[in-house]
Parts: sequence; C-alpha cells; structure tokens
Amino acid sequence: MTIRETVLHYLAEVVTEYASFQLPDDVTDATKLDAFWLDSVTYTAFISRLEEALGYIPAPILEGPLFPETVGDGCRSHT
Repeated sequence: MTIRETVLHYLAEVVTEYASFQLPDDVTDATKLDAFWLDSVTYTAFISRLEEALGYIPAPILEGPLFPETVGDGCRSHT
C-alpha cells in the first residue's frame, strides 16, 4: 500500500469507529479533516494506527501544524 492508501485506510477505520459514519468515497487530498469530526482523542488513535502499520509517523504529519488540515497534508512526502 502507498502512504496515501494507508492514510485513507486508517482514517476510514477511525471515522467509522469514533464518528459512527462511513468515510465518503469522494475523499480527495483537498478534503478537510474536520469534516470527519476528529477530536484530539480520535486523531491520536488515527496517528497511533498509522505508526503501528508503517513503523513511523509520516513526515508531513510530524513536520506540519499540530493537526493537518486536509487529507493531502497527511499524505504528502517531503523530499
């Protein structure tokens, strides 16, 4: 799986578990994360699952603002 696929997989998992609705099929890199009602607890669960799956937290998440604003903010890789 690519980073984007992994991010979307775990985002969908956390949204379904904590927000009790399905991640829409039309999610793009520009989709705002606040549309999924991620609070600090659910965001931490999301990051923990990513770290467990990948073995690290993606650099855009670590190097960006406290919370990425869009799906794409969590998927972009820095070169």
